[in-house]
Order: sequence, then structure tokens, then C-alpha cells
Amino acid sequence: MSNHAGFPVDAPPTPGEPGLIAVDEHTSIGCWVHDISAQDVEIVVPDASLVPDVFLLTSSAQESIKVCRTLWRTDEMIGARHL
Repeated sequence: MSNHAGFPVDAPPTPGEPGLIAVDEHTSIGCWVHDISAQDVEIVVPDASLVPDVFLLTSSAQESIKVCRTLWRTDEMIGARHL
């Protein structure tokens, strides 16, 4: 395991908060929400290809439903910005 400024680079992500992504008015996808900041969020989902470019997100760490826009995605992760 390598270090960068004293932090392990390949450490697993910190435990996230359970959340839900609203895909449409009848469908939601369970997710884990990590690294929540004032503007950005990192989300782990079973299949990121099912999440639209703009979506609604709620989690136990947020007090309200947020509209988010996808900035990047991998097979199971999404980086998004609160609109």
C-alpha cells in the first residue's frame, strides 16, 4: 500500500450513507453515497449505466432531495454535482 501525504492511496473508500436515486417517477435505485461536499458527491451503485445524466438523490446524510448532474461514471461509481 503506497502513501500520499500520509494517507494510503489504495485504501478502500470510507463507509458511505445509504441512499436512493430516483430514475423516474416510478423507479429508484439503492446506492451508497460517499464524499458529500457542498457541491459534489460520489455514489456507488450496482450498475451506473442505469442512472440518467440528471437524477434526484436522497440519503440519510442529506436533509433534502437533491437534483444532481453526472460528471463522470465507471461501471459501479458516479461522480455528480448538486444543481
